[in-house]
Amino acid sequence: MRVLCNQTYRVLDRDFPPMEAVHHYELLVEEIERREVQAETRSEPTKVRGGFRDNSLFSRFELFSDGTMVGHVKYEMKGAHAVLIQAVVDPQFDALDVEPALIRRVLLNAHQRRIAVVPYCPRVREFLREFPQYRALLPVDQRKRLEASLRVSADA
Repeated sequence: MRVLCNQTYRVLDRDFPPMEAVHHYELLVEEIERREVQAETRSEPTKVRGGFRDNSLFSRFELFSDGTMVGHVKYEMKGAHAVLIQAVVDPQFDALDVEPALIRRVLLNAHQRRIAVVPYCPRVREFLREFPQYRALLPVDQRKRLEASLRVSADA
């Protein structure tokens, strides 16, 4: 914000500033006033910590919200494959659909790291049934096995 203000002031300090510089200046003033009001109404600084991490010490992928672990997926590495054993979500966050977000993050992380996943966890298999686009992350034999089991369960 400070850099943007400095750039705008330099442009306005010319003998003939362009018209859009005045408009940019007005937008900056509005934003500064908005932030000032927001800072005055804030009673206590909130520390929001969220994110996703691979906790290799405990062999699990963890999802956080506001500094609290809301869920994790236990795994075991077998060569270049991550065997997803168990997905656990804190019961307080069940209503927020944390589980699909957690599993999606696990699968995207595996994709980024070029790790194939083996879904032993029933919750992960259910997720893969609902979102078939993630099945490409499975090794070919596991993908065929999963698709065969899904066909059998659909026929039953």
